[in-house]
Amino acid sequence: MKAIIMAAGVGRRLHALNMNKPKCLITVGSTTLIRRSVDLLVSKGISDITVIVGFKSDLIRNELKNDVIYFENPDFQTTNSIKSLWYARHLLENDVLLLNGDLYYEPSILDYAINQTNAVVMLADSTRIDNADYRFGFMGDQINRFGKHLTNQETDGEYVGIVRIDKCFTDTFKQTLEEMINAGKSDIWWEDVLYSFIAKQVPIHFFDVAGTFWTEVDTLRDYNHLQNWITSQDMAVPREIVQPS
Repeated sequence: MKAIIMAAGVGRRLHALNMNKPKCLITVGSTTLIRRSVDLLVSKGISDITVIVGFKSDLIRNELKNDVIYFENPDFQTTNSIKSLWYARHLLENDVLLLNGDLYYEPSILDYAINQTNAVVMLADSTRIDNADYRFGFMGDQINRFGKHLTNQETDGEYVGIVRIDKCFTDTFKQTLEEMINAGKSDIWWEDVLYSFIAKQVPIHFFDVAGTFWTEVDTLRDYNHLQNWITSQDMAVPREIVQPS
């Protein structure tokens, strides 16, 4: 299994907090969000890690050194994450984990993702309704509604920002990714490739991580929420992280 971390975005809403750095370099304890993700992946036996960079890519390279492979989206100012993933499309083979770079999550969430067996599984949290950002509606164990526009009544959970794509589906996914880019759809999220399958009645499954802690650090409110949780756990750095030797 390999992992691809999406970290090309600018993150304008956190400019005052991260001082014009990529969101993934926000400090948490004595580490950063992206260093923590890389270390957690390695601790779970995943050492084939690619980080897709764009905005201030030199800062991310300085943080992670040679511990990962880098792909750069030179169009990060004018495109969205679908174009970032397109630049690394040849990596979409075998089993792949795709993660957003601005995530903080408990280690058990990675275990849930790694152990999935369906062709595509998007992690979701059914306890996040009122303040959900990107929303899902469920039917059985599949996603049948999606979008920020969903009402609370239409929402069954919030998207976590972690997806597992099985090797049986990577070729299909990659083909659709290329078709969408060729059609000029470079200003949308990479996840929109998956959502296009839902319209075609292709099953996109979810796994509910309810009961675990995670947050996307996209706003100052998210950051304060994370710091309050860490304080409540009485720890500055998660104890579960195994640093690579």
